[in-house]
Amino acid sequence: MRAMSLGDRLKRANWLLLGVGVLLALVGATTVHVASLGQRADYGAAQVRWVVLGVVACLLVLAVPYRRIVDARWFVYALGLLALVAVLVVGRGKSAGRWIQIGGFRAQPSELMKVVLVVMLAGYIRYDRSHRELRGLLRPLAITLVPVLLIMKQPDLGTALLLLPLLLVMLYAAGARRQHLGLVMGLGALAGLALFFLPGLMSGYQKDRVHAFLLQHTDDTMLQRHQLHHLHQSKTVVGTAGFLGTGLGEATADAVRYLPERHSDFIYPVYVMAFGTGGAVILFLLYALLVGLVLRVAMGVREPSGRLLCVGIAALFACQAIINLMMTVGLLPIVGMPLGFMSYGGSSLLTSFLALGLVLNVGADHPYEFGRGDFDWGEHAPGDRLGGALRHLPRARVGRLRVALVMCLPLPAWTVASRGCTGVCLASATRGPENTHAGRDVLRALLGACGAGGRGSGAGTDAGRIRTP
Repeated sequence: MRAMSLGDRLKRANWLLLGVGVLLALVGATTVHVASLGQRADYGAAQVRWVVLGVVACLLVLAVPYRRIVDARWFVYALGLLALVAVLVVGRGKSAGRWIQIGGFRAQPSELMKVVLVVMLAGYIRYDRSHRELRGLLRPLAITLVPVLLIMKQPDLGTALLLLPLLLVMLYAAGARRQHLGLVMGLGALAGLALFFLPGLMSGYQKDRVHAFLLQHTDDTMLQRHQLHHLHQSKTVVGTAGFLGTGLGEATADAVRYLPERHSDFIYPVYVMAFGTGGAVILFLLYALLVGLVLRVAMGVREPSGRLLCVGIAALFACQAIINLMMTVGLLPIVGMPLGFMSYGGSSLLTSFLALGLVLNVGADHPYEFGRGDFDWGEHAPGDRLGGALRHLPRARVGRLRVALVMCLPLPAWTVASRGCTGVCLASATRGPENTHAGRDVLRALLGACGAGGRGSGAGTDAGRIRTP
């Protein structure tokens, strides 16, 4: 079989997938521009330049066969670890030293480590059968824990915790037993509790964020002014956006001027203020389409490392979007988690496009044909009592992951819709009939569709506690 040229790869590339990624990035750049109105620096223009560089990086990844990248996994993994160690030595940052200076640019190695870990795990698990036994999970777990511990040392808790779901999803897709993965998740939960309660393992500001999440409805004035400032400002913006938003102008910039980190981690409330709750639902449908297209590529390839690459990247996109949204509305503690393709930052945007380039690469490559089923080691696979009956189990698992991830993405959007719409209605009612939102009936109908109407507690109660200006 002859090697594919760049022209052949470009012809076979999934341009719809690339188009969805570019669309999300351009929407993000527009939102970043709105967030920077009235400030000295126009972050939106800088974000557009990063979008162009990201597309170029995506096409460069497409030009190299993905199997060569996977074969060089140990070298790439070692470079990633060295970069994380360099951050601990010469890192810079406000609350955490997460960046290293490279010439005139600042790079965040923890962002790039997301893709590096996916490549490393895809190469390690692809032909290995030991992960079907409990002790066989130790090696991939150790490969994951090394960067997790280095990133937590920076400290960057959000990125560190994001790497663990990638491992679990990829192991599940490769055929690891559910009870083994459940045991690993249970041990991880115990480790998280120990991390929080044992002194010296978590930074003070990280514990403060957990306390703020647990006590977000308190009437303590000092707690609201300090630990709850980010969360209350974010919920206020989301709760007063309305169904159609305030547009891409000064009105939105004025509404979010007190929102911290509105260019990066809290870009989603700015988007909701500009485009409204209806725009929020459209945004999550775009993310669901992105994840669905990635997993569609995974379903179409039979080569193990290619399928695992796509599964890991789909998990990366989905988990990052869900965690970012849920922390901005108080459903999770606030952690340093940018919204993929949307948040301001060159490292985050380049990482997203590099991951997208790997998926395009897998989809554009020649299909592999094996005599047996995918991830199949015959009837004598260790611990496989059903033998050939489990031959196509990993493909079925990828299909279930596709349904689960795509269906889970819109659910937080409906939660935000119900919270945001309830906040608008309550805020309008308390300000008097002269300021009542014109679309109140539409919002109430949307609340009914979301299942939030008629409940005396839950989303409506949370939104009702937002302190509107």
